[in-house]
Amino acid sequence: MPAKRLIVRHALLSFAFLLLYLLLNQPGIIFISRLGSVAWYPANGLVLALMLGVSPWYALLVALADALAGLLIYHQPALSFGETIGAVAVAVWYGSAAQILRGPLRIDLRLRRGRDVVWYVFVTAAAAVGATITGVLCLIGDHSIPWSDFWSASATWFIGDGIGLVGLAPFLLIHVFPWVRRWLDLDSAEPDSQRQRRAKPLDLNPWVVLEAIGQGVSVLAALWIMFGPPWGNLELFYLSFIPILWMAMRSGIRVVVTGILALNFGIVVAMHLFPPHPALLAKIGLLMLVVSASGLIVGSTVTERERMGIALHERTTYLNALFENSPLGIVVLRRDGRVDLVNDAFTKLSLYQPRELVGSDLDAVFLPSGTSEKATPWSAEVLAGQALHRTVRRCRKDGSVLDLELHAVPLVIEGQVQGAYAICQDISEQIKATAAEREHAESLNRLVRELELQTDQMSLLNEMAGLLECCASTKEACAVVGQSTRKFFPEALSGTLYTFKASRNLVEAAASWGSNRALEPVFAPQACWALRRGQPHWSDTAAGGIVCPHLAAAPAATHLCLPMVGQGETLGVLHLEFAPADGEPRGVRYAQQRLGITVAGQIALSLASLRLRETLRDQSILDPLTGLFNRRFMQESLEREMMRARRKNHPISVLLLDIDHFKRFNDTFGHDAGDFVLQSLADLLRGFFRGDDVACRSGGEEFSVILPESVSRCAAARADELRAEVKKLKLQYKDIPLGSISVSVGVAAFPEHCATAEDLLKLADQCLYESKSAGRDRVTIAAAGR
Repeated sequence: MPAKRLIVRHALLSFAFLLLYLLLNQPGIIFISRLGSVAWYPANGLVLALMLGVSPWYALLVALADALAGLLIYHQPALSFGETIGAVAVAVWYGSAAQILRGPLRIDLRLRRGRDVVWYVFVTAAAAVGATITGVLCLIGDHSIPWSDFWSASATWFIGDGIGLVGLAPFLLIHVFPWVRRWLDLDSAEPDSQRQRRAKPLDLNPWVVLEAIGQGVSVLAALWIMFGPPWGNLELFYLSFIPILWMAMRSGIRVVVTGILALNFGIVVAMHLFPPHPALLAKIGLLMLVVSASGLIVGSTVTERERMGIALHERTTYLNALFENSPLGIVVLRRDGRVDLVNDAFTKLSLYQPRELVGSDLDAVFLPSGTSEKATPWSAEVLAGQALHRTVRRCRKDGSVLDLELHAVPLVIEGQVQGAYAICQDISEQIKATAAEREHAESLNRLVRELELQTDQMSLLNEMAGLLECCASTKEACAVVGQSTRKFFPEALSGTLYTFKASRNLVEAAASWGSNRALEPVFAPQACWALRRGQPHWSDTAAGGIVCPHLAAAPAATHLCLPMVGQGETLGVLHLEFAPADGEPRGVRYAQQRLGITVAGQIALSLASLRLRETLRDQSILDPLTGLFNRRFMQESLEREMMRARRKNHPISVLLLDIDHFKRFNDTFGHDAGDFVLQSLADLLRGFFRGDDVACRSGGEEFSVILPESVSRCAAARADELRAEVKKLKLQYKDIPLGSISVSVGVAAFPEHCATAEDLLKLADQCLYESKSAGRDRVTIAAAGR
């Protein structure tokens, strides 16, 4: 909204407030007997509603309005205590109450929750006590009342203010100021949790209209019985509770505040028509206060319960939709093991109708005849409190048998098992496929076992595997392979173990044995048909056929190339050279090939395992959670950078940073959320610093960064930029906002502050502690010469 239009609207609101405030101060409305003694004071309700519903800054206007009312209506001197201190005190007390309710307590401005109403009553009552004491003391200071009337005047003042606060202000907050806030374009500035929804239109069916008429008539009837001449002397004031509690219990907060306002104004009108005895004014004021507060609390409680009921209905509808629309069969059992509910997917799965299943024993209906399943039904295990995950066979209504994947859990309510919840999925096809695969695998295993029994070389395979497991490096393992493989193939003239280079564009000889060692020390992978096809390949240079290009210059012989595949990766090729196969039985060649495949596979697995160990050894310098370097690598890197800095006369800076209040994330959201915060900060560090900077996780929530060739001033500036970037992080873990995070940083530099790596780390840690002690979320640089 344009600022000029907004200013005009605030001015119109201020003018309307002044007129209404002066109107509500009229003696005929508040029944004033003397200064400080009124039957009720609705103007304070208007004051609080304005400051709470719009802004506490309207306290300035409130002070002006109170002073004008004293001057124009009650002709108080302009420099009296009541016109100065008293007017300001009213604005300060109720402005503070509005600020507390809007700020720290953040109550719902439409008072739809019981907790908010209790806070509202408590805070406004405290403000009314303060305003009462200040106002009565001002009257005493102005000699309007003597000191002896302090307590009686205070009681009357407090009751009058309280009626306005609980009798008029809630009506304005619920029915008037939501429109005012939208008119002033204030709702869009509030957070989502406080943004108010527009009220739904009332359902004006005949019964609602009739009830509203009855409630209005009950208010008039109660007022007539309380003040009318025939019954006025009986003082039947308690009857005023009847229509108010009726409205609160039936319609909630929105209607009861209207009833409270109508009752209070009705009492004022009734006292005009049928003046009560002066001694009853205090009773009537206390009655108005108690009835208003009681109706307000009861109405808010009813409204809150209605909202909870609506939310529960929506959640129930949502869960029912999930239950009915699930593609998996779902069945719910009662406490006695009988079926309580089934969804459509389960009826389609079993071919039974829901009426045939509900109330029956599911195991008896669904269990196939002649089954080998144990006598104790699965439902008994679940109802005993044990979760169940198994595959079962069940019979459908048409007699067909299904294999079902069953997941069942007990339904525990208040510590007691009240039933069971089971999900079923048809896995018959998967079971058949698995059985076929298992049968095929068993057949292959039998063939392998027969081959192992028929060949003595398999014992050597175990021996080689044991040796390879003890190898400390790939080079040592290749030497073991060279010594062991000649025992497997004593008829082979020679052999060579080729492995891929790191670039994987060439294959080089890692070990050779026999007469013709390493015919080709290095060749491209495309030069070997075994590597191309991923299968063993025979090359007979004497008899022709397809010969691997890397064997083109070899003498006449029979060659076998075996690709070595381990853990899904091709590691190289095992080459064996045999004498020319003149008249050799094909079975012998196939036996050698099968044995070669086994040996190559074992070599590949061992080499892959050895390389994995070497990789893990390299990874020992990394923190497993964040992927940053660990503390040991940081210390080694710092020593190395310090030596380099001394040699080249370059500076080096160290940042130590710590996540502020990190324990809050673990305690509030769980350790998984805390790990997520650490990983997010690590990702930020990884992309924030230069390529030659070293970012490490020192331990816990502490991180360190080594900045070579960086003075402390530049390092501190970089650290401050990092601190600002960290504060911009908006982290969510499992759709739950984690809130903002901040870091404290300590900065030290060599040779500016110290001369050794140990002193540099200690000094940076001291600076980090100073950042923590000074309030966190800051960067502290070590002092020169420290």
